[in-house]
Amino acid sequence: MKRILALVLALFPAAALADGSLGVRAGTLGFGVELSYPITQRFGLRYNADAYKYSKTFNQDNIDYDGKATLKTASLLADFYPFANGFRLSVGPVYNGNKLGLTGKPAANGSIIINGVPYQATLDGEVDFKKYVPYAGIGYGRPIGTGLSLTFDLGVVFQGTPKATLTGTCSPPGPGPCDTFQSDLKAQEASLNDAIKDFRYYPVVSLGLAYTF
Repeated sequence: MKRILALVLALFPAAALADGSLGVRAGTLGFGVELSYPITQRFGLRYNADAYKYSKTFNQDNIDYDGKATLKTASLLADFYPFANGFRLSVGPVYNGNKLGLTGKPAANGSIIINGVPYQATLDGEVDFKKYVPYAGIGYGRPIGTGLSLTFDLGVVFQGTPKATLTGTCSPPGPGPCDTFQSDLKAQEASLNDAIKDFRYYPVVSLGLAYTF
């Protein structure tokens, strides 16, 4: 029993244990909260939740889109402190609720060019990502002691290749000008997916303020 107790104390030294910290942060994932707890001098656990919404207009293949981005993530990270100070290496799973809603803006004459063909039509879309993805990064912040401290993170969410889906309605429906609308819509969707394929890596930069109890 004494040997087991000695091993436990060696793995979880009392000097390293501390109460957790609660913080707020802001960065490329939006605004969020952070709960951190040290296990040993070189290891800790951290939970983050971030969210934000913003709108942006952009052009792709001669189509002007109104984009509405929803950022929503939650992560459970393992923090490693190789030098037993504030510098940390972090890895862990992320729930990725990020998505982008799209609305095609017609030209002055009311038409939208889809796959190089002008149509009197509506155009909507959505870009989704994998829901559960890994994160890896470095940072600074250590919930040992008491009071306020700065936190910083620099890393990458490996969110996978995004998938765009486009939907639309051509007017008037039926034979005539709308004959090739659906095939052109699929070709435009493929072009959009090719254009966004490099966004499978989402950069994370955040700065925060934490209070250790």
